[in-house]
Amino acid sequence: LGLCYYRKGMNDKAIQYAKDSIAVLDTLWSNLEYDDRRLTFDDTTIKGGCGIILQSVYYNIKEHRDALVACENARSRSLRWLLSQQQSRYKINGPNAVSDHTQKEFQSSANIIDFNMIKETAAKSKSAIIVYSLHEDGDILIWVIKGSEEAEIIPKKVGMGEGFKSLKDLVASTRKTLGVRSPDARQDLEMEDAESSFQGEESVPRKQTFMNQTKTQKTEIDLKELKRVYKILIDPIEKNLKNEKRVTVIPFGDLYSLPFTALVDDHGKYLIEKFALSFAPSIGTLVELQNRINERAALQNDNKEGPPAATFAAIVGNPYYHKWMEQLPCSQSEANAIHDIMTRAGKESKLLITQSASKEAVMKVMKDAVMIHLASHGSKDGIFLSGLTEEEGKLTMEEVQRLRLRRARMVVLSACDTFKGDVRIDGLVGITRAFIAAGSPTVVASLWPVDDKITEYMMTRLYGILFPSVKGRGEDDCASGVDVCSALQQVMIEMIRKDQYSVKNWAPFLMYGLNDSPI
Repeated sequence: LGLCYYRKGMNDKAIQYAKDSIAVLDTLWSNLEYDDRRLTFDDTTIKGGCGIILQSVYYNIKEHRDALVACENARSRSLRWLLSQQQSRYKINGPNAVSDHTQKEFQSSANIIDFNMIKETAAKSKSAIIVYSLHEDGDILIWVIKGSEEAEIIPKKVGMGEGFKSLKDLVASTRKTLGVRSPDARQDLEMEDAESSFQGEESVPRKQTFMNQTKTQKTEIDLKELKRVYKILIDPIEKNLKNEKRVTVIPFGDLYSLPFTALVDDHGKYLIEKFALSFAPSIGTLVELQNRINERAALQNDNKEGPPAATFAAIVGNPYYHKWMEQLPCSQSEANAIHDIMTRAGKESKLLITQSASKEAVMKVMKDAVMIHLASHGSKDGIFLSGLTEEEGKLTMEEVQRLRLRRARMVVLSACDTFKGDVRIDGLVGITRAFIAAGSPTVVASLWPVDDKITEYMMTRLYGILFPSVKGRGEDDCASGVDVCSALQQVMIEMIRKDQYSVKNWAPFLMYGLNDSPI
């Protein structure tokens, strides 16, 4: 009924029926027991209608704050529930308590994202926030929330642009320009010479496949496509990002697979050269992640979280695969180099390489680590560790989500395709989300298969920036004072300046979660 009234231009009625429908759906949602059921419920109800209708009506009548709030409350609800449940458990009796925080309590409190929460989040993050969504008519909605006291909101509505039928088409075309597979296997079949250019999607290992690209391959042909997408997604709001240094992007749908860092303006400048970029599934998720950081700090002050972690960093490299997967010698060098960086910075770390990097050993050391680095093979739904068989060695997203990473501040998934998964109303559901749900406020992950040697260089440089040889810092302090997304930006800019790296060499990694979480 809400949709019918909307299409007849009867906006008041459309709003009323959309809200009534959401209230009924919320009651049903609050009785669902499992994460996968909540995800499916949201995908088949809110994603398909009510949330999009409500935000579209509000946008049409120029109630842009209400449109943004409607957009936010339809997103990542199941993930926010998981995070809220953790906070409730910690708040009551510390990390070993069992939560009695019910979904109905969450539904009536933490689930409701209002404009004040959005404003406060933007101000605390010291970052402009860009929220992307889809209007009911198929156009792209964009909101910019400035990180100022006034929390200025700039709404925009733009078309898909010539040559693009959908967001899926836009993303596939951009990735094809970079020589990277589309995340949709069906679209891969439509790419020219796909079979000769790429291996099977799930079997592409982290190995040296990209080093042959030269500077001549970063030509105007590549830049033309990257500029075209920039004009659609960034140009309409760029003047509103003046004086901003950090930007948090809240994607929608297929935009989760878009390499925003590689988009290019009319002057040939990459977006990453202008801003330190981070990504999140919703502003509400950032609210819950910040609440979790605050609760941890309070528990430490009350001595409820126990003694400081004996191991600051858990570092894994080149697990032994017993020939069911290719070994990764550069990932072992990477792990050794990061361990050395930690030692020089005065940080206690546990190094697990080859046969010592079994699933059981890695899960045990991760539980109390502040920083976790996994250099291995990966996929959208798991990380491959040492084992006699793939089944024995695979750390699945279900196993990760059951972990309680009570001290984790950052997880780095230095592997292929770790920022990949099922695109749902909850965001990208895969191994990255599992680590966020398990307790880490920040995850670094990859958009596509990565080169073993180049990844070793990127990660060693990243940790060199984050942890210079300075001792005497506390458990929660990054030795350099540089946040993760700024450090990752610095690494990418350095690689852009060097001739031997193509865009797909430096652009695969991104930071997901809180952009100023203390390391």
